[in-house]
Amino acid sequence: MGFLPTFYTVQIAGAPLPYPFLSALRTIEIETSTESAAVFRLRFELSRTPLGDWDVLQLDIFRPLVPIKISVFLGVMPETIVNGYLNEARLDSRTTPGTSTLEVVGMDATGTLMGLQEQPFPWPNLPDSAIASTLFGKYAILPNAFPTPPSRTVLDVTTTQRATDIRVLRRMAERNAYECYVQPDPILGMDVGHFHPPQVFLPHQGVLSTDFGLATNMETFSVQYAMLEPTSALALALDPATKAPMPGIAPLSIEPPLGLEPTLTRILVPPVVRPAGTDAANAAELMTTAQSIANRSSRCLRGSGEVDGLKLGHVLRPGLPVAVRGAGREYSGLYYVTSVTHSLSTDHYTQHFDGWRNALGLTGAELFIDPFAAAS
Repeated sequence: MGFLPTFYTVQIAGAPLPYPFLSALRTIEIETSTESAAVFRLRFELSRTPLGDWDVLQLDIFRPLVPIKISVFLGVMPETIVNGYLNEARLDSRTTPGTSTLEVVGMDATGTLMGLQEQPFPWPNLPDSAIASTLFGKYAILPNAFPTPPSRTVLDVTTTQRATDIRVLRRMAERNAYECYVQPDPILGMDVGHFHPPQVFLPHQGVLSTDFGLATNMETFSVQYAMLEPTSALALALDPATKAPMPGIAPLSIEPPLGLEPTLTRILVPPVVRPAGTDAANAAELMTTAQSIANRSSRCLRGSGEVDGLKLGHVLRPGLPVAVRGAGREYSGLYYVTSVTHSLSTDHYTQHFDGWRNALGLTGAELFIDPFAAAS
């Protein structure tokens, strides 16, 4: 029997995980992302009972769609990492004593509850943001939906849903160049449904230091710079109503640059793509499609790092910038976090993050001050 955890908690169906399961719990892995559903894995060590059964499996608490909440306690208050629902169990039985394991797997609401039913439903004269707020509200998820242009909201126009709720949401998010994901509020613990552009303008959530003496909290850090990936976009289509040509032109990314020199302006002969088959309903949607191509292509610096969670002192979250220092003048600065993998056990906590950047160099305005450290 190992030591009980001191910095994380697991709740099942609203109650603490029972002691026999907590003592058998060896590792927790949680994958959170702005691009897909959050996934968690709980691995338990199994032992035989005198009757030959598995000790942990004597109580059947791991049932389909049982809610699980996982939080960590690193500062003044616990921070919720994920709210999920069980959808899989894996038994690994071995002859060597102490090596058999049970792994239970779950996902957040976007990977479970929101994808269970396909039911046609009409949405008359509503912008995408209003539809997104309503769909999140069906599952008691607090909506954080940024208003979308009312390009499809005219009299007698109805958007008909023919797929699951999450598929409709992701399709609308792609059309508007938005992110769509669910993430718990760190303090309240309630799920928040995000439907908005990347929040690159928000203050950074912390400082990650690599090879920075006593301040080092990131063991490894790497950056891949795809130099010829940024591109401008020029689209041309026919207006479905008037049959007149409508252009969609996006010469540059309009997202705030996270560094001194935007990636697209570094290419002396800027590439151009000509998107086709955009399914745009009007000129505004075509322009949004072209602009999203330029924006996404400019995010060609992709960084990843392994962070000591206990030394950092708080949870990294997708959907917010983070400041990186110690990587040199070109590659230090702000990165927008897109995914974080949390690995927890009784004696360690690591966070592996992935993020992007749309510019190189330091602007000189970066503040390498951790807001959580300053608050404490």
